[in-house]
Amino acid sequence: MQEVIFLIFSLENIYLAIWIIFVTSILLSKKHPITTMSWLLTITLIPVIGMLLYIFLGINWREVTLINKIKNTTHHSVRSIMISNLVKFNSSDFFGRGKRDKLDEILKNLKLEDETVEIINLIFNTEKTQPNLNQNYEIYYSGKNAFKALKNDLLNAKDSIYMEYYIWRSDELGVRVKEILIAKAKEGVEIKLIFDGLGSFLSIDRVYKKELEKAGVEFLYFLDIKLFMLKLDYRNHRKMTIIDGKILHTGGMNLGLEYITGGDKFDSWRDTNIRVIGDMALYYMAIFATDWLNSGGKFDFNRFEKFILNRSNSINSHPMQVSSSGPDSQWASIKYLYTKCITNAKREIFIQTPYFIPDHSLLEQLKIAALSGVKVRIMSAGKSDNIITHRVGKTFFEELLLANIEVYQYQKGFLHAKTILYDDEVSSIGTCNFDSRSFNINYEINAIFYDKEINSKLKKQFFEDMKYSTKLELDFFIKQSKFKRLTDSFFRLFAPLL
Repeated sequence: MQEVIFLIFSLENIYLAIWIIFVTSILLSKKHPITTMSWLLTITLIPVIGMLLYIFLGINWREVTLINKIKNTTHHSVRSIMISNLVKFNSSDFFGRGKRDKLDEILKNLKLEDETVEIINLIFNTEKTQPNLNQNYEIYYSGKNAFKALKNDLLNAKDSIYMEYYIWRSDELGVRVKEILIAKAKEGVEIKLIFDGLGSFLSIDRVYKKELEKAGVEFLYFLDIKLFMLKLDYRNHRKMTIIDGKILHTGGMNLGLEYITGGDKFDSWRDTNIRVIGDMALYYMAIFATDWLNSGGKFDFNRFEKFILNRSNSINSHPMQVSSSGPDSQWASIKYLYTKCITNAKREIFIQTPYFIPDHSLLEQLKIAALSGVKVRIMSAGKSDNIITHRVGKTFFEELLLANIEVYQYQKGFLHAKTILYDDEVSSIGTCNFDSRSFNINYEINAIFYDKEINSKLKKQFFEDMKYSTKLELDFFIKQSKFKRLTDSFFRLFAPLL
């Protein structure tokens, strides 16, 4: 009996020592106080599982190894070619010197509103990316149209194809794209593909990859979880295709058939992508090149020089700018972009996101805007592919409604679009969800448009989507039982971790 008591006492002391180690690690991680409290509660209330979750999802492994790996790559050659944000750790050291005059010249010619110039300056100061001019664009609100255009552009590629997707499937759509890529590779087109290590884990079969390799199509996994298991929390959520250095496809759509058919769970899939012809493709190409280098590949930067020399003048001049961020970014630039859009708005704000889990600062800014007389409309997925994030997201709706913010839940299939726009001139389409994970942990990328025509089109689509959405009412939440409120409050504790 004494041996049993001694064993229990020893195990308790061992557990206490381990718990103290974890608590110390969490406190020293310099996370946001709310996130810190969430992790402390997780390891305390769910001891073993919580500690494992923190090891895989909470530790900032990037500060120890990921940034060091990125610093070892060579990107000084790009600095002399174009202004971009290839380097996400302190990029101003590489691209920020002597470029302010060029930005001032661009702003003088664009003649934009003062509030718009503030956003351009914000992105420039955090990432050193310049606004650029583009000849043409087309916005797609369905996978059918978006992938039809993508396949057509792939078929007409002459020089290079660079594709990067969080999820890439070897399904019917993936097979068709593979056939096109193999045919273009045989024609001598350079092709490079990046799959996320987690998002595309087990979604591409071996035969598919062998056929790509045999044809000379290069592909790499960004942070392959078989090699970087402890870093599976850092996901490359970007989606882009750059063709011949002049055509860009980007937005919320991964490369999977469900974006066309709705898949097994939904009748349809509502997302937003954009096709751009112009200099925006070069900026995305620079970010692709960074991700390719950080995945262990090599990149011929001479292609930048060729594309820049051969690029056409943008007659229609649609001004755009790219914003990208990740766990190794010096600044949470996309979050700052959203913040600036909210605080700049004078009349109205439109937000579409499948997952709405804002941090405290963004939540307060939205409420302040609405209480100041700005019409704020938020649309999220009424039918979700993630039960937990869907449940947590709904816990924010009551206080939004109390601030006179209109909240809609899209019911015609799954809403996966990630857009924000305000007033008349500024809008954005990208990969960033309205949640802490996208703003602070994932590798994300958004296209920003300083164009009244694009703003108007996105606004028109929002109103169209409202026809298939349920407008939430405050009475629904007021009448909820105390047990429902209690369970919702419990789920909300984990919001900073999602």
